[in-house]
Amino acid sequence: MAALAAVMIFAGKAYAQLSIHAGYAPVTYTTETTVGSTTTETTNEMAGFFAGATYNHTFDGYLGLSLGAQARYNIKSSVGSASFVVVSGNDKSKETQVMLDVPVLLNYGINLNNDAKLVVFAGPTISYALYGNTHVTTETTVLGVTTTTETDTPMYDDGSAYNRLDLSAAAGVELHYTGYRLFGGYRLGFLDLNNNDNIKTTSSGLFVGIGIDL
Repeated sequence: MAALAAVMIFAGKAYAQLSIHAGYAPVTYTTETTVGSTTTETTNEMAGFFAGATYNHTFDGYLGLSLGAQARYNIKSSVGSASFVVVSGNDKSKETQVMLDVPVLLNYGINLNNDAKLVVFAGPTISYALYGNTHVTTETTVLGVTTTTETDTPMYDDGSAYNRLDLSAAAGVELHYTGYRLFGGYRLGFLDLNNNDNIKTTSSGLFVGIGIDL
């Protein structure tokens, strides 16, 4: 994809457009655990918010290739459950992740009128976890006295069971109107994010956002 991007950017006449964007992208981590001949599946859903920039090169007015970078913040708060550490029934947990996404997307646009264009896009996205942490708050009451204990467990420390790198495929549609872009789509991860031999974790999720051409 990098070689294709270089060829398309520097070959022939192209129209380049820089834009910024932000949006909402919840992520679902699906984990399959195999013990003997039995496989069980669990899911962990986190809210996600992203912001970034995209540099799109359009050729012949229809076909284009966009290169982008965006930061994504995933978060989940719950009581009595956490995906990355073991918690007890009354513990409060807050899971947070900071991800860097680099999408490389082919796109094809159709002019609806002088001001509006409909664009479909698809391509790979490389994601790298810059930070991950599970914060657990435990309250213990003994003889009417409540003691609060807070612990932090990094998700991606040395020796961690979780991989920082993910590769996903994304596809969706955009509506361009007078310099604004409204877009949405779906992404599906291909890499196993868990290092354990009998456990497989993959990511997936929808995304929606708005962008502004500069």
